[in-house]
Amino acid sequence: MTSLAEQLKRLALPQNDPSLLDRSEVASLMFSGKEAARIDRDTFFAIGCTGLEELMGIDPSFEVFQSSLFSSTSKGLERSVQSKAVNQQLNKNISLFLIHLSPYFMLKPAQKCLEWLIHR
Repeated sequence: MTSLAEQLKRLALPQNDPSLLDRSEVASLMFSGKEAARIDRDTFFAIGCTGLEELMGIDPSFEVFQSSLFSSTSKGLERSVQSKAVNQQLNKNISLFLIHLSPYFMLKPAQKCLEWLIHR
């Protein structure tokens, strides 16, 4: 294999790895592992957004997370190819969200939001 081919192989995006497409079980809070493996990213995103909207009805301060963790651009974000600064900001946003979510953790809308974050 040439040097360039080896470099390109190392740079391959994780979502292009065929082994990731054939998963029999996936981690999930709301579904069994087998059920979760059959659910696509758009469905998990819709579940999370629904949960966030329900939480905003209880506490409007959750709206700040709508433009970061629950934005349509978050669906395509791959952490493994992001810079250290982007990942640090994402970690900060997730930590703030989890702290804010903690009083509501046992509510179904909170679990819907967590389902999206677990999937991503």
